[in-house]
Amino acid sequence: MIVFLNIFSLIYLKQLPFYKGGVDIQKNLLDAADPSSLFLFFIVGLIVGSFLNVCIYRIPKKKSLVSPRSFCPNCNTPVRWHDNIPVLSYIFLLGRCRTCKAKISIRYPLVEILTGYIFLHLYYVFIQYRQESPCIFICYLALCSALIISTFVDLELLVIPNEVTFVGIPLALVLSVICPGLHDAQNTLRNFSLTGVCRLDTLIASMIGMLVGGGLICLCSILGKWILKKDAMGFGDVKLMGMIGGVTGWKLAVSVFFVAPFFGLLMAIPVLLFKKSHLIPYGPFLSLATLVCILMQDYFIGLVNVYVQLFVVLFSGFPT
Repeated sequence: MIVFLNIFSLIYLKQLPFYKGGVDIQKNLLDAADPSSLFLFFIVGLIVGSFLNVCIYRIPKKKSLVSPRSFCPNCNTPVRWHDNIPVLSYIFLLGRCRTCKAKISIRYPLVEILTGYIFLHLYYVFIQYRQESPCIFICYLALCSALIISTFVDLELLVIPNEVTFVGIPLALVLSVICPGLHDAQNTLRNFSLTGVCRLDTLIASMIGMLVGGGLICLCSILGKWILKKDAMGFGDVKLMGMIGGVTGWKLAVSVFFVAPFFGLLMAIPVLLFKKSHLIPYGPFLSLATLVCILMQDYFIGLVNVYVQLFVVLFSGFPT
């Protein structure tokens, strides 16, 4: 996933000048980097990633996220504070429990590093270069954290936990009111006005994003079941896309819908060729597509605008 983000970040840098009047954005973005701040947010991401690991393990088991303290799943021995340092403890313990020597899943440091990288990258792009509101940045961090939990639970159990989407969907509506810039952010071409009341407009924009995102996946699920005579997509994906659309808006939700299948193909081909089970979790591809579309939002929103204008011309006729 980190490799994909790096590749698409380079594409993102090359696409920005189209909307910025040809300015050397890549040079300016690199000049904007503050190493100390980047390191700080990477560390914050590692700490948050450690908590996300708790969520990934406990939410499917219906266990409390607060109590008891972290413990070894094999011997139930509580983990000492110095054995619970993100990434470093895994390295020092050689990936094994100090007490029973059982192997610790590589997922734990992977989630921590991935979360740290995403926090760093979002801060790098949205705060240090774009200088957008910290509120918008926090909204994206919350969305990405929810996507990380959903991704790793879906990869292991082929289910997207309701605890994530049932909290994320109403939270997206609340965030759209608290942070109206989320749907009218600097240089993102997301301007939306229906009532003339800023916060009400952003709430409506969030609801439209939910309906469009969830509706597209729901339509695919219905069509897939009709054609294949079996469930082609779970309802968890519908709720996940609803949550995504509520934060990103309908234009990025449409972009995510069309980008995700390209990532899905990368995994689907080897699975279909070499595995007996053809069940493929789709949540991780929606999550990866969301990250890419958030980072490249200028490009994707501009692309959607072009297609919208094209459809308007086609259905209303060419201007005379």
